[in-house]
Amino acid sequence: MKLSPQSLLLPAICLGLAACATHRNPVPEAPIKAPAPAPQFIGKISLVNESLGFVLVQTAQTPEAGTLLQARSNAGEETALLKVTAAQKPPLLIADVLKGKPQVGQVVTK
Repeated sequence: MKLSPQSLLLPAICLGLAACATHRNPVPEAPIKAPAPAPQFIGKISLVNESLGFVLVQTAQTPEAGTLLQARSNAGEETALLKVTAAQKPPLLIADVLKGKPQVGQVVTK
């Protein structure tokens, strides 16, 4: 059996195509994001003064003045953004209401 150049051409093309099909550019992976930290329990709202825009939070902790806190509903949804004031009288802290509508009994987290 005599091999002609044409009979070798088809297998060479098939091998070349097969080699190209197996060599692929790597797909860049999306950067892995660290999970958001779980909210840290600070206390519960014991009084809301809507007219002056502040709340009293009963707590065992004393966050620094200026610390931002969140009031959360029973479902865990943020209902208000609060900012701790310099005036504190443990076990109560005072926080200004920056936005939202906090309610008595809601959980406050950091």
